[in-house]
Amino acid sequence: MSQVAGGRLSAEEGAARLEALETEPTVPSPSRPVPASDPGAGVKQVRVVARLGNTEIIGDPSVSYAVAEGPHKARQEGDTMIIEQSPLDDEASFEFSHPQGRFRIPRVDIGGKLTVRMNPALPVTAKTQAGNLRISGVKGDVAAEVQAGNCDIAGFRGPMNLKVTAGNVTARGRLDSGASTIRCQMGEVRVVLDKTSSVRIRARTTMGEISFENVEPAGKSELTIGSGTGTLDCDCTMGTIRIAVE
Repeated sequence: MSQVAGGRLSAEEGAARLEALETEPTVPSPSRPVPASDPGAGVKQVRVVARLGNTEIIGDPSVSYAVAEGPHKARQEGDTMIIEQSPLDDEASFEFSHPQGRFRIPRVDIGGKLTVRMNPALPVTAKTQAGNLRISGVKGDVAAEVQAGNCDIAGFRGPMNLKVTAGNVTARGRLDSGASTIRCQMGEVRVVLDKTSSVRIRARTTMGEISFENVEPAGKSELTIGSGTGTLDCDCTMGTIRIAVE
């Protein structure tokens, strides 16, 4: 318009330029960057895989999801946070030469302890291949698979599922809802239930032994504590399962 007023453009040329400007596509303004989501956002359960050495899982109300200290690798798959004990130390290793080339063997840090602190309301699944595993203060569902080694579970409140191939498992807590199971092949399991528990226990054995302490079962294979709101199915192949009420 200033060019038309100054005589540098005719009125027809100015109108044509204005019309062209109105028909040009609007350049979108740059969008603001979306902040990265929380790495633990959406986590609904925790899975811990222990191989060698000692692993401890602690229920901690100050933790939103789970944090780990010690030799480990962590990743999130869907709504599950997976923490794997990593006994292989990439920094320390042994190298030797061979006619076919040089070989490097990472040092195995068997003595390294893995400590996992997790929100106690989340369910946890733990697996130990060989070593010592301890779970304490977790109020959500607890599932543990012991292939070899020792496992100690203290203060459980939710349903519990144990699978023991060979090893020793001790568990102490309260059951009053949900379905719990114990599958023992060749190991030894001792569960101490709080006397305020409400659970119906069913026992099956092939060549193993299932016994009860401080309580008399109604029959050879069934026992009810309290009103029997929850259930606990025990299946023993060649190992030993002991259930005590205190």
